Parts: sequence; structure tokens; C-alpha cells
Amino acid sequence: MEKSKKNFDIIIIGGGPAGISAGIYASRAGRSVLIIEKFALGGQLNLIGQIENYAGFKSIDGFTLANNFAQHAMSAGVQNVSDEVVSLKKTTTGFVVGTSSNIYKAKAIILAQGCHPRLLKIEGEDKFKGRGVSYCALCDGNFFKGKSVAVVGSGDSAFSDAIYLASICKKVYVLTKEVLKLHNYSKDELDNKKNVKILKGAISKKIIGSNKVENLEYQMNGKLHKIAVDAVFVAIGRIPDTDMLKGLVELDANGYVIADDNMSSSLEGVFVCGDVRQGSLRQIATAVGEGAIAGTNASKYVLKLKAKKSKSSNS
Repeated sequence: MEKSKKNFDIIIIGGGPAGISAGIYASRAGRSVLIIEKFALGGQLNLIGQIENYAGFKSIDGFTLANNFAQHAMSAGVQNVSDEVVSLKKTTTGFVVGTSSNIYKAKAIILAQGCHPRLLKIEGEDKFKGRGVSYCALCDGNFFKGKSVAVVGSGDSAFSDAIYLASICKKVYVLTKEVLKLHNYSKDELDNKKNVKILKGAISKKIIGSNKVENLEYQMNGKLHKIAVDAVFVAIGRIPDTDMLKGLVELDANGYVIADDNMSSSLEGVFVCGDVRQGSLRQIATAVGEGAIAGTNASKYVLKLKAKKSKSSNS
């Protein structure tokens, strides 16, 4: 991107599948588009293992798909910077986006910043982050090849992590709630994995160790138990990255952005798509679809603003 260029028709906050899809549609419609992504284009998609439920790809790893998305966006004329957005303000002429190193201006905003991992909030979790406590099995799993690990969670991400870890680790313990919340996996998916043990109804209480994780203490059936593990992988859900949006757009009780079917938020000129939107299925396919809608409608919004300004100038 030209370092001097700071004004755009549309700025997209977040460069995951939703943000990239929005950028492609808006750019192809003739709008100048900037994606600001603090990690890398593709977002969390870069950290996912094999994907087998995205139409057109029988099986593809997340990193490769993320790269395909990024290449498509760039070929469509979408510009991007690696930076973290720290502020968003509405002005009389549009929006001002502040990052950790720059200030950008836009006529419309698309929110696609996704979510971050939810913490267990138990003793030892913070102490052993990076020393056995992880929130990304694909990122850190290989460090524990041939060792015993625990996965905490009751949803698809926990089961996906357990399946991956079972292929490289000696033993995998899965601590789940009584009620499983699975969309892409069957509850018996792990039954044929001989090195996986599911501890249903186990509640994690404490992570124990000296310089690294050595044990996980949990409660089950009213009794405390302890298992020897070298790592604890936390997969208990995610929290939307919307703290900076409080008071700017309407959020639900859990912090997700409320939007209509056109992906329009409560603030005119601000659109939303992907995991950060209330009610999103939080799948790649739906993120791409929502991004297409957001990008199209943001483009139409900018076009109307330009037409209104041109009419005003000629009158």
C-alpha cells in the first residue's frame, strides 16, 4: 500500500474470511478498500488444521485456504496493513480509524474483527501460559508430540483439537461438560481413538507444576482428581473483540454486534459480518456469505454518499 494513502471509501477491520470477502465485493464494485488485520490476512483461518466442510474443497488446510483468500483479495485491488485498530470515531464527514501506528479515514466501516479465546480463569492458567497452557492446538501441539495432554471444552473446537492431538500425542484427556454443543462432530467421534479418554462432567480446578505444566486438577462427581499432563489446551469458546465499540454501535449482552439482514449495524455507515455479528453461525461459509452482503451494501452506501455530494455541488 502507498504509505501516503490514508483515505479510503471503505475500511474493513479484520482480515479473516468475512473481511476478505467483503473487501473483494466492495473493491470489484469500484470502491477503494483497506483491510486492517493485526495478525495476517486470513486471520484465525491460518491456525486451523484440515477443513472438510467448505464447498469446493474436499479437504484443505486453513493456512492454504487463508493464502488463497489473501491472493484473491490483492488481485481484486484490496489494500491491507498489518496493524491493530485501537479506536473508531464517527465524524461529520465519515469515520476516523486509529491504529497503533497510524490514522485512517473512510466513508464507511465494515466490522469483521472476530473473537479471542475465552479463559478458564483457574489457578495456574496465567502462570503457565506459553509453558504448557495453550489456546491453539495446531500452533503448539507439535511441542508435545509423544506426550500426554488435556483438552478442555465441550464444542466443535475442543473435539477438533482432540482429534488433531490424538494423531501426535501419547495420551489425550478431554474434559467436557455434561451437555455437548457439537455442530460438525458426532459425540462418539473420538470413541475409536484408543489414546483418547473423555472425562464427561469434569470441571477443571487447578493447573499444577513447577516451571511448566505437570498436572491438571479437576472435579467430577463431587470428588477431586488429578491427571499428569504436559499441556492443557483450552477450547471453551471465544469472546468478540468489541470493547472499543461500546457506546458506538448496539451490542447484545455477550458483546456481539447487532445487525439486520443487510449487515447494517445501529450506526449508519457501519456494517458487520462474520464471527463478531450476533447470530452468526461462525463458519467459514457463512462468514464469506455475510462478507459478500456487507461489502455490497457498504459499497452502495458509499455510492449514495458520492451521488448526494455531487448533486449538492452542482446545485
